Amino acid sequence: MNATALRKQAILARITRQRRALAGEAQILKPPLAAIDRGVVFARYLREHPLVPALAAAIIVVLRPARTFRWLKRGWFFWGIYKNAREKLAGDA
Repeated sequence: MNATALRKQAILARITRQRRALAGEAQILKPPLAAIDRGVVFARYLREHPLVPALAAAIIVVLRPARTFRWLKRGWFFWGIYKNAREKLAGDA
């Protein structure tokens, strides 16, 4: 074999080793990525079936109205903070 063919063979062998090593190292990412995939599937389901979260919210409002309104008040407060900060940051840009 000539030098170029030997070099190509050595490079391909190194690539194969690196791929195997990377595949082994990437196994640790499987569980978190699977959880993210399940979350994406769930979000798509809720987007395609908006009645489900609407009914859940209605049930919560009926069963615990005081707690619901307390959380709505907090949410409104933090939404205002977010909106104000976003406006100020957009003005600086």
